[in-house]
Amino acid sequence: MKLGMSLPQSDAELNTDTCDPFNNAELTLKLGFRQVNPAAGAAEGTYHDYGRATAPNRKIVKWTVGSWNLWRKNFVDTAARFWNGKFWLSNNFPVYEIEKNGIKYRPNIWCLFKIEDRDIALGGHHHVIDVVRLHKSETWFGSHSKLYDSLDTNSVQKDTDSKGKAIMQRAHVHEVGHLLGLGHVDIGKAHCPPGGDTNASNCYGVADVDKYSVMGQGMQLRLSHAMPWRKAMVALSGKGNALTATDWEAKTQRIYPRIPAEVASNAMLTHRPLRK
Repeated sequence: MKLGMSLPQSDAELNTDTCDPFNNAELTLKLGFRQVNPAAGAAEGTYHDYGRATAPNRKIVKWTVGSWNLWRKNFVDTAARFWNGKFWLSNNFPVYEIEKNGIKYRPNIWCLFKIEDRDIALGGHHHVIDVVRLHKSETWFGSHSKLYDSLDTNSVQKDTDSKGKAIMQRAHVHEVGHLLGLGHVDIGKAHCPPGGDTNASNCYGVADVDKYSVMGQGMQLRLSHAMPWRKAMVALSGKGNALTATDWEAKTQRIYPRIPAEVASNAMLTHRPLRK
């Protein structure tokens, strides 16, 4: 069975056909890409930072087949490698329960992020990302989660930590986090109130531990980054938008489906169990 649902930041697809006593359900997100080229088929042109007419213009060039395919492959390989399959959600509910040989099992949720690198004209994409190809004279472009540039897959220094060590980040991996529904690491703290400018520099982390987060200025993945999948499962399991600490709790280690008695004892099966 496959279930789909539109959520505020993304569309979720839950696949329970993968479930058995050893395998969990899978939750996925799809993306597509669209070229942004100079106007009227010109070889060169300009495009505004962030796609806003009031922002500075940057020089762009027309995509070639080779450069476009290379960029897409690099994006897909690196973004999917970072976000795909890194979390499992513990299922404490009888929803999606399966039965095999007279025994009931509650599958957990494997959090997948799958990018479908295909022509957007075919449809079926949850989000479409526009991409500009920067002129060789340009070293920076104002990107966001729906607008990337050809340099966004590069690893660049964003800041230094308290010991002067460089903090590196690939911008497209950070922006995919936004696309999944994640905000900057320090939103909600005194120096980055939710009602203020959440793109201000302080929102990317003040303390080293926050700067190194992928939703700060670094590349570290945290348990808190499983929140988009947790919220999706709350909605898909019919609980509305309410989420408590133990609802679809995230783990970074594979957990196997459990029988009701194992759920009741809060057992987490991190090694393949013996089943009849």
